[in-house]
Amino acid sequence: MKTIASNNFYTVAVDEAKNRIHFTMRGSWTSEKDVSDWPDHVAEAVKLCSPGFTELIDWTGSPGILLTDYIAQAQEIAVKAGLRKAARVYDRETFLKHQMDSLTEKTGFPVRSFFKKEEAIAWLDED
Repeated sequence: MKTIASNNFYTVAVDEAKNRIHFTMRGSWTSEKDVSDWPDHVAEAVKLCSPGFTELIDWTGSPGILLTDYIAQAQEIAVKAGLRKAARVYDRETFLKHQMDSLTEKTGFPVRSFFKKEEAIAWLDED
């Protein structure tokens, strides 16, 4: 696993063997200065993947997010690079999940939500 970036708000890592990007989201994204490098880190990660890659997005450490434009940018970058599917993991039904589901409807991001990381990984590993 190669870590692209890690800070108080997210970690971006790539498992080149699985052709998968791992995102671990933290905190509430309320200040642009805290997450302004996010799109660049996502772009760097997708360059290490081949078309057909998957994403595992762990939201269990984040109570909510306000700067959804940055998430939308990341989704566009991934889709253009050949994302096959993504899995989002939440610890429970939250406003954040509804916020991300609403955003996905607008962007057409190929994602499914889970409450257990093991189930998300099993789904991503399916053909």
